[in-house]
Amino acid sequence: MRAFARSEIIAAGLLAALAAIGGCQSAASGGQFEISAVEARWASGRLDIRCEQSLRLSETARTALGNGVPLTVELDLVLRRAASQTQLARKRSDYEIRYLPMSEHYQVSGLADGQVRTYPRLRHALAGLGRVELSIDTGALPAGDYELLARTRLDRGRMPPPMRLPVLFDSQWA
Repeated sequence: MRAFARSEIIAAGLLAALAAIGGCQSAASGGQFEISAVEARWASGRLDIRCEQSLRLSETARTALGNGVPLTVELDLVLRRAASQTQLARKRSDYEIRYLPMSEHYQVSGLADGQVRTYPRLRHALAGLGRVELSIDTGALPAGDYELLARTRLDRGRMPPPMRLPVLFDSQWA
């Protein structure tokens, strides 16, 4: 499908814009979520996507994690037609990070697939989320240009209930 190859260029441009606007946190907060690259390949009604991202938690988020608060990182992908902006498919993938105090390790769980990985350090757990591979079933796509939008962020809505409201208004959470 030749037209889709052109859309990869469009997706890369949109990716840079989205990372600059919504995927990053201010330097003052100490946390930063940035998507550096997205590759998409379409074949047989399926879009295979590889996303490379860099995640850095703020000091506030690291402290909460160390005190037993699980954090959820959300990766949201949207496929749409370039001309009409019509959304064709959407895929959201959530990953929960937990600190395990008895073993002093960090655990990353894919909430959709149940895959669990354990790391000795937080930086290793965040690096483990640095390359994510996903697939979206699209069916047959008509010829044309498509855009793939990507966004990564800390899902504040999955915080424990007593923390949800303060987290929404505190700029130190990232």
